[in-house]
Amino acid sequence: MSAAQFWVSQGVYLEMMERVAAEDEPALAIEHAQVRRWRHEQFVLLGFSDAQALLLADSEADLGQARYLLDCGCNFTLALQILL
Repeated sequence: MSAAQFWVSQGVYLEMMERVAAEDEPALAIEHAQVRRWRHEQFVLLGFSDAQALLLADSEADLGQARYLLDCGCNFTLALQILL
């Protein structure tokens, strides 16, 4: 395969992947919303306020780390500062 053929095949492959990704966008948006809702629920169950739980659910905060901090006696305000 020549270099030109390789790049043409790569272009076709990338175009196909972009189409697949575009088709999957609605499904990914739904999945993202479900994960966000679940994370919010989990942070509320730990005792964070609704507003704090929303901040945490939208962040990269680690749920396991949140559990650990609270289990060790960390208060919610400090745990929020550490997690965010």
